[in-house]
Amino acid sequence: MNLTLKKHEESAINEFDQVVVGNSLTKDAWRRLKKNKMAVIGMIVVIVYSLLAAFAMFLPIYPYDQIILDHRHLPPTLTKNAGTLMMEARLKDLYFKAWKGGSLIVTEQQSAKIKTWIAANETNKVWDFCIKEGERQKQAGTFTFSAADQRTIDRLQEKIDTEFLIDVDKMFYTDGETHKKHNLAKMDWEEIMVIYADLLGVEAAIIEEQVQEEVRTQVLNNYKASTPDLSDAEYAANLDLELQTLGEKGIASIAKTNLLGKIKTSITRSAERELKKEISEGTASFPIDRSIKINEFLDAEITATKKHDRRYYLGTDYSGRDMLSRIIYGGQVSIAIGLIGSLTSVLIGIILGAIAGYVGGKVDFILMRIVDIMYGLPYMLLVIIFMAIFGRNIMNLFVALAMVSWLTVARMVRGQIMSLKNSEYVEAARSMGASTGRIIFRHMVPNSLSVIIVYSTLRVPAFIMQESFLSFLGLGVQAPFASWGSLVGDAINGMTLYPWKLIFPAIAMTIFLFAMNFFGDGLRDAFDPQSKNQL
Repeated sequence: MNLTLKKHEESAINEFDQVVVGNSLTKDAWRRLKKNKMAVIGMIVVIVYSLLAAFAMFLPIYPYDQIILDHRHLPPTLTKNAGTLMMEARLKDLYFKAWKGGSLIVTEQQSAKIKTWIAANETNKVWDFCIKEGERQKQAGTFTFSAADQRTIDRLQEKIDTEFLIDVDKMFYTDGETHKKHNLAKMDWEEIMVIYADLLGVEAAIIEEQVQEEVRTQVLNNYKASTPDLSDAEYAANLDLELQTLGEKGIASIAKTNLLGKIKTSITRSAERELKKEISEGTASFPIDRSIKINEFLDAEITATKKHDRRYYLGTDYSGRDMLSRIIYGGQVSIAIGLIGSLTSVLIGIILGAIAGYVGGKVDFILMRIVDIMYGLPYMLLVIIFMAIFGRNIMNLFVALAMVSWLTVARMVRGQIMSLKNSEYVEAARSMGASTGRIIFRHMVPNSLSVIIVYSTLRVPAFIMQESFLSFLGLGVQAPFASWGSLVGDAINGMTLYPWKLIFPAIAMTIFLFAMNFFGDGLRDAFDPQSKNQL
């Protein structure tokens, strides 16, 4: 009771003996933002997208970079697995060939319709009609496949029933002296090298020499990919510099990755032989999750699944990769480019614009002339040149897009600061001895938040679209990585035959861009106390 009275006494009280609850710009903005339903929905969508992108590795989805060529161009489905779709695709092809060969007999009107579809490049309609009509005639007994076609179907069915995928989850080495198990992923590369040499039955010095040569070749190939069009002498001269830049830790990391990959390949082959034997004996039951022993000291935990039992809810791409996984992981890149690019450009623009607007004089003149000069340069051409010179990787893409995108926000912030620097609260802060930095960034910039927020939220979609354009030109995100822009660009060529490859990434990107715009409008109204749109 005493604590309650004491707290009540310390609180501010008005003339009616009521406790006055403090308020702030943030609290007031949040109160008004909650009243804007579209802004709240947009905020929720942005949060959901961000969480999916951030925790993609923990989602029960297939690896985004796993290539299965047998699963190329599979359509989206909620019920059929990949094996069923593969069989349907083969049957469509065989029935179409049967129609062309004259063994699948249709009416003249139906034949004319098929030819019309072919002339109009409506291939999907041709395939759908051929399999529907072929299956109908096959059930009626008026059509049978040739012996060669039937063998093709039987071989495909056997492939669907027997093929499997193996994932090596963990690899362990048992010390012969202490009998203690060690996870290979946590061991040094020199120790892993000895284990791999024992596995092959060769001397460790041979493996060491081989690994070092592989590291040099890998670094050289990466350098050639990032810096094309150099001579062999220039590549050889720069190779040592690249290795020095990596240092011993970088080289050891590459060597360890390569050795672990080789051991994993050996384990996979051993497990494949064991599982194929079980399949032939009819004792295999998928999915399989077990521990296998490779030799006296090496064992591993593996999981095995039927290769063609997978379900692709959003279909697959031209390499048989899961579109759902690639869209989710592509969201990581696109959202990161949008947010990091916007934050970087806004941060630079706020600092330079605020300094120019508040200090004025020669500082303002020099900074604004720099802005004018950079405005006169072609923005996208600068980005393309930057990517071509410094290499095509994601970090360079971040830097290139943010390089000159701060110009507009610098001008806007400069104008806002110039209009506010003679305000009463600024004069009061000066009279109390506040520093220039405190006046700018604690008093004047917060009063310009509405303009900055609106510009920032508009820049996020702009950055995503610019990255899409660069990916379309081949200068953006490179495989196996993906972004929404690169997925859309990859789908352009086959959009009539495989529309899902274009539709789903486009829908994902469109929803996010709309949500960002709604959220940005809501933030503008919430942070601007004088907004005409406030609720």
